[in-house]
Amino acid sequence: MAKAKEAEGRKRPLAIVGTAGSSGAAPYDEEIDGKPLYEIWSVGTAQAKEDVKRIDRLFELHPKRYWGQLAVQARMNEFDGPIYMQDHYEDIPKSVKYPYDEVKKKFMLPSMGDNLYVTNTITWIILLAIHEGYKDINLYGVHMAHESEYAYQRSSCSWALGIIHGMILQGEDIKLYIAPESSLFKAEYEYGFGEPTRQMEYVKGRMNGLSKGIEQARQQINNLQISVYRSEGAMQEDKHIFEKLAGFN
Repeated sequence: MAKAKEAEGRKRPLAIVGTAGSSGAAPYDEEIDGKPLYEIWSVGTAQAKEDVKRIDRLFELHPKRYWGQLAVQARMNEFDGPIYMQDHYEDIPKSVKYPYDEVKKKFMLPSMGDNLYVTNTITWIILLAIHEGYKDINLYGVHMAHESEYAYQRSSCSWALGIIHGMILQGEDIKLYIAPESSLFKAEYEYGFGEPTRQMEYVKGRMNGLSKGIEQARQQINNLQISVYRSEGAMQEDKHIFEKLAGFN
């Protein structure tokens, strides 16, 4: 009887969906007893993606200068479910205040200084899932692969997922799945025990070559600029001599 009650009170599996390529692979259609098996939580911009078939909770944690745009408000107000935001706003009737204080208090460490180690919406979503006690957490469309755009965000997500990893290592009954396309929790090789791939070595060599080429070009530009300054100085000097000889001054 106790096990039955435990199973009955257990939360549904959760799929956290981003906007990268594997977002369409989330288990939107899986059902149990005619009802959706998975809860789907996603970021605001996922509303516009055709392959994101449904969302149960939407997260729009940007400040008003973003969500205050009429087009963004119109999109959000079409959503038929709770929208987690920094606060409840009359302009967004379905908005729900994200439990910022509780989440920060729970996960904050003194070494973080003043700011909780969160650099993107997905990390806030993961932390809320842990905070609310979800035991089967799955990530789709969260690749963090593009170096220039997501490099500074990836480590924040990895930290949050590391909390789940720690819970698993402690023997807690919790599952974590990350779509294979994601760069999260991925290493090209094991440092010290493995070797960089040939592709990495090739790209690294190419980057070094390009870096040297850039530096040489900058030096050439600098030398040419110095030459321009010298020529301009000589020109001014010759102009002064010419005007003096011509009796202009």
